[in-house]
Amino acid sequence: MLARRMFAKCLRARPIVQSIRTVVDPFSRADWRAFSTPASLVKELRDKTGSPMMDCKRALEACDGDMTSAVDWLRKKGIASAAKKVGRRSADGLVAAKLHDDKKSGALVELNSETDFVAKNPIFKKLVEDICLVRLKTRLDMEIEDFKRETVESGPKSTSAVSIDEAVKEMVATVGENCQLRRARKLEVSEGCIVKYIHTPMGDDVGKLGVLVALESPLSANELEPFGLELAMHIAAASPKYNTVEDIPQDAVEKESNIFRAQGAESGKPKDVVERMIAGRLKKWHEEVVLHEQEYLIVGQNEKKKKVKDVVDSVSKNLGKPIKVKGFLRIKCGDESPEKSE
Repeated sequence: MLARRMFAKCLRARPIVQSIRTVVDPFSRADWRAFSTPASLVKELRDKTGSPMMDCKRALEACDGDMTSAVDWLRKKGIASAAKKVGRRSADGLVAAKLHDDKKSGALVELNSETDFVAKNPIFKKLVEDICLVRLKTRLDMEIEDFKRETVESGPKSTSAVSIDEAVKEMVATVGENCQLRRARKLEVSEGCIVKYIHTPMGDDVGKLGVLVALESPLSANELEPFGLELAMHIAAASPKYNTVEDIPQDAVEKESNIFRAQGAESGKPKDVVERMIAGRLKKWHEEVVLHEQEYLIVGQNEKKKKVKDVVDSVSKNLGKPIKVKGFLRIKCGDESPEKSE
């Protein structure tokens, strides 16, 4: 009897359930999508941009979880700044810098590990320096995958010559951590010199952040090195992405312009005003990302602030010969967006 009553109640409730389902179904997918953003992605976006957590969540939902698009979405809304934090990673390891004896060429190499404990291992240090010496002898435009086929005199477990790729695998077997050769770059000048700088060194030529600066000039290396070292320290601190305005790719300019245009549209200002705003913001962007347009950081207490390009001109006049910053390399261990201008 009780079973019959329960069955009858279920039959009476069935139309109500169906009507509720009809109302909810059109929104069920959207609701599921709205709450399906992984917390780890939200946290990663927050770490990269410094934006509020809920704004990061909304950005990822609007961009279907795409991190790069989400950063742009936040910037267009004026929530994230100029993405200064984008490019940070948790990867550890070491950066090595080496110069040729004549100082006309230099190499910068990054070898990653999972922990700082492995990065301090003498075997790990030796490997990254050995790889850097090999890069110094190879051609300027060699791609990383081609470079991995070059050989070092010995590996962590080998006493004879072995490919760089195999040497890194031997390192993995030695320390029990995943190790990866991420970057191996080179700079050259026909006259002048290359200057290197390692920030907080963990040895003569290794550390967490390395910089190479190419100074082209009829002056000798001894005459150029004091200024070159200061400029390398500036690059380490200011993290420029391009050498001159002319070096900025057109697609990068268009991307920034579109972001600034979207910000202007959000403000509701007239189109002509927005275009003037874009010009002003592009100039400010140049001052942030272009070496020659940056404010020089290595100044005395009572010295007037100058742009890097003005400092280069001033040093050239003082030394009596022209100096040109041909390019630079800056590698910080774990960066996603390494600065490179050659």
